[in-house]
Amino acid sequence: MDKNKAFVKNTIILFIGKFATQFMSLLLLPLYTHYLLTNDYGTVDLLQTYISLFIPVLTLRIDSAVFRFLIDKRNKHDEIRRIISNIFLILIFGVLFTIVAAVVLNFFVNITYFRSVVINTIVMMVSSITLQVLRGLGKNTDYSIASVITGAVTLVSNALLIIVLKFNADSILIGSSIANLVCILYVVVDIKIWNYISFKEVNKTILKDILNYSFPMIPNALSWWIVNVSDRTVISIFLGVTVNGIYTVSCKFSNILNSVFSIVSMSWQESATLHINDEDRDEYFSNMINSIFMLFSTISLLIIAILPFVYNIIIGINYMAAYNYIPLLLYANSWNILIGLIGGIYIAKKRTKEIASTTILSAIINIVINLVLIKFIGLYAACISTLLSYMIMGLYRYFDCQKYVKLKLSFSKITIFSMVYIISSFIYLGENLVIKVLNLIFVLIFSILLNKTIILSAIKIIKQKADMYFSKK
Repeated sequence: MDKNKAFVKNTIILFIGKFATQFMSLLLLPLYTHYLLTNDYGTVDLLQTYISLFIPVLTLRIDSAVFRFLIDKRNKHDEIRRIISNIFLILIFGVLFTIVAAVVLNFFVNITYFRSVVINTIVMMVSSITLQVLRGLGKNTDYSIASVITGAVTLVSNALLIIVLKFNADSILIGSSIANLVCILYVVVDIKIWNYISFKEVNKTILKDILNYSFPMIPNALSWWIVNVSDRTVISIFLGVTVNGIYTVSCKFSNILNSVFSIVSMSWQESATLHINDEDRDEYFSNMINSIFMLFSTISLLIIAILPFVYNIIIGINYMAAYNYIPLLLYANSWNILIGLIGGIYIAKKRTKEIASTTILSAIINIVINLVLIKFIGLYAACISTLLSYMIMGLYRYFDCQKYVKLKLSFSKITIFSMVYIISSFIYLGENLVIKVLNLIFVLIFSILLNKTIILSAIKIIKQKADMYFSKK
């Protein structure tokens, strides 16, 4: 129970920080669309996409390494000092390489908003590392505070630059740089990071271990980028940008669900790493993965049952064509969640090569199926390629991870859920309103029964907290 409580607590803390950041980003959208020209905003949005793509390469994914290596050495100051010192040496070389590469590239390409792009890239590189230092040290509350500060400063600085000072679209990059710089300063002061950095602690063995862990995560990050972007690229080439807009709307619900899971995933990675060597790890990992997988799967099912009644209100009739593709994409996302949960085991065992190889395989499958089917079944090709690539990767990881943890998935529950999901999807696509209402009632009851353990545990925790609160009164 202590493990579960710690997991829930960390998830709530991380959720607060992530939600606040996402909410503030949402507030910025009308600011951008009202004050910035479409062309300029589109250019900066593209630049930010490339920055997010290049950062994992430029940092050699040591952001993932610093979290994983520190989590084993909590409360061991000397060991922490060695890890952080070596991490920051790699980071310094990454920053220097970024500056040189940017200057050379700009000579041939003439990068728009060159200085803003370079500064933003460097600051975000450092910010990503310092935030993972907090996570590695178990300071999840401080991590969330730093995330909230970043979001708040981004909001204020963008408002000042765009509305008051009348800056151009590079205000977005400048505001992001200011916010991430403030975030870095907060982390530096919060943990007094200067006490953990000494280049006398640089060690070839530690450097080698860190790089052996982080290097495979580079192709992994690029492969995920391909998986997420290849669909849209293929659709735009073969079917046109208008159809791509329909597909983008179809993905909205699965993307939102995946964003919520990304927070749970951060907490799960920490729990998996802390308890990978426990005697009851097989049972613990199996129970947790089955519970989280079923929870998010039934949320997808609930969305399918509710959406027919609210789609026109949320999305509107102009994008009615997107309605038909949502069930397949939500079901695919359930398998993506399983992939992420099993990935926590690989991270706990420091088996990043397995993570990379399975993601690369998924990226190849996704592209091949897309290209083969796109001319015959249109947008359904993108949905099916996503579903099949995720299913294959999920099942492969499940059987492969047995080498490390004797994981037992509840295939009986998965089968029952899948059957209910298929039936609900046909009802979703049908016209009979009465059957849709009955289906919604059934899905609500089914979801409660399937997740009764989690629901009862949550009620118990809430009741305990309420009793503690009122007893103090």
